Amino acid sequence: MNIPPVKFNKRNRSSYLRKFSIKNRLLGAFFITSLIPVIFVTLYSNVRYEESISEKLSAFSLQVLSESAVNVSRELVQYETLSESIIVNKEIQSGLKQAGTMTDYERNEFQTKLNNVLGEQVFRLSNLSNVVVLTEGMDTFFDMGYEWYPGNQITESIKRINQFAGNTTWNYMRSNRGTDKIALSRVIFSADNLNQKLGYLIIVIDGKVFTRNTYEHVNLGTGGKIYIVDGFGTVVSSTDPEIHQGTNYKQQEVFGKMINGKANQSFYTQMDDKKVLVTNTYIRSADWYMVGLIPHSFIVSELLEIRGNLLYISLCILLLSTLMAMWVYRSISNPMRELLQYAKHIKLGQLDFRLSSETPADEMGKLTETIDQMVAQLKKLIYQVEVEQKGKRDAELKMLQAQINPHFLFNTLNSLKWSAMMSGNTIVEEGIASLSELLHNTILDQEEMIPLSKEIDNLLHYAVIQRIRYGQSFDLNCIVDNEELYECLVPRFILQPIVENSIIHTGGDEGRIVKISVEISGADGILQLTVSDNGKGFDVREVQLRRNSGNKLSGIGIVNVEERIRMYVGNSYGMLTSSEPNKGTVTVIRLPLKKKEG
Repeated sequence: MNIPPVKFNKRNRSSYLRKFSIKNRLLGAFFITSLIPVIFVTLYSNVRYEESISEKLSAFSLQVLSESAVNVSRELVQYETLSESIIVNKEIQSGLKQAGTMTDYERNEFQTKLNNVLGEQVFRLSNLSNVVVLTEGMDTFFDMGYEWYPGNQITESIKRINQFAGNTTWNYMRSNRGTDKIALSRVIFSADNLNQKLGYLIIVIDGKVFTRNTYEHVNLGTGGKIYIVDGFGTVVSSTDPEIHQGTNYKQQEVFGKMINGKANQSFYTQMDDKKVLVTNTYIRSADWYMVGLIPHSFIVSELLEIRGNLLYISLCILLLSTLMAMWVYRSISNPMRELLQYAKHIKLGQLDFRLSSETPADEMGKLTETIDQMVAQLKKLIYQVEVEQKGKRDAELKMLQAQINPHFLFNTLNSLKWSAMMSGNTIVEEGIASLSELLHNTILDQEEMIPLSKEIDNLLHYAVIQRIRYGQSFDLNCIVDNEELYECLVPRFILQPIVENSIIHTGGDEGRIVKISVEISGADGILQLTVSDNGKGFDVREVQLRRNSGNKLSGIGIVNVEERIRMYVGNSYGMLTSSEPNKGTVTVIRLPLKKKEG
């Protein structure tokens, strides 16, 4: 029984790694398994630490700003209280009502009186710079006269008063001396009629003193900045010289991202290509925002040292991984080198070579043990082959001796053939020649599939031999549609049993000649052989019963022909016999149309 070799067609997924040496694979594996976790933990811890620090600093900054905003609100309340006392002052109320009819002398006398009335309240506040009272027509009615404000700053301040927010506004102003000021502006209504507007009050305070009294002491860390903007984004107060008061500092990056009126915000923004944490709180009484800026570099400053330490740790792990990989590699490469040497000895036929007797219990040791067993089995097989070769030579010798008998038989038949020819007996001569050919094709020719031409020759030789016994009682005629069909392969001796059946079993009773016709045709890949005769015929059912009982129709037998057809060409082909008593017999054989390759 021939067992087909097993083929492994599936590509091993690890075949790509086999392109690299074991040393490189081990080094890569150690690097990956050791460095990737460190890198992952480093990145993850950096991100989490940065987020945690950012959250804590944001909360801390918001808390500091909230406390500072409380201080600012307390400071502003003083001036709002002062403004309340001024706008309800009877002297100011009566003076503004008479402002249009006062002469310059009366106005000067009135200002002197107001200085005496307001002096005590004003000088009680150290950072107060000026108090200005304007008439409804924007004319100066009272001015303490310490400084003045170029341009239309007073007018712009009055315009920004919100009618629906307590008639009060806080804004930035700059004096003629170039100092930063913060101004409180509000409307003065008549005490008798709140719908009657009498004028305007402007209280100006020193910006530097205001900052010192409220939040100058607050520190948000290295690079941190704190400043205050109004509802229009204008810087009102600042502790940092880079943030100029009266300007719109980073309007788009900071103020543009803040939600109006929402307190306790924090977000990141880019300022001058640097990442900055922005926190702010809302001062409702003045419609101001206190803003804190903390550079991201300050937040992650502690991470830089950690990252440097992690780099050293990674290098140490890399070094240890390399040493470990080399150690493991040598524990594998040394046994592999010994195995390679072992394999070279086996290749040279030195099967008695052995490795050290002590075999480790790891995979390399098991592989060595398996190779030892394989070599032992190989030696056993070589011995068996030598024994079989010796037996084969003995069998060939016996076969050669056995061939002497058929050759002796053929030589004897040839001698009888020549004797019949010399005596002029043509029938005996032809019969012996045909018998010799048949015996030659039967005994010496071992091929099961033979050309159609050879099968027809065997049939004609058989007919010659049968005429010696039956004379001219049958007539055999072979017809081939196409000469190329002679090269088609057919199982040998499939026509002889059928023709023999026609000669022996269907002959005429009254000495009439039985005509036997063999017609061969080919079409659509099918080779069809039709054997027909005009003999007595037979009952097919009766023959089928005899066949099932084990009887044969002829020498080799029709059953044998059918079995050999199925064996050599498959169940799709076969033989069909049809016959009726006194009407002859027709047998059709269907075979694949196949020629000998080469």
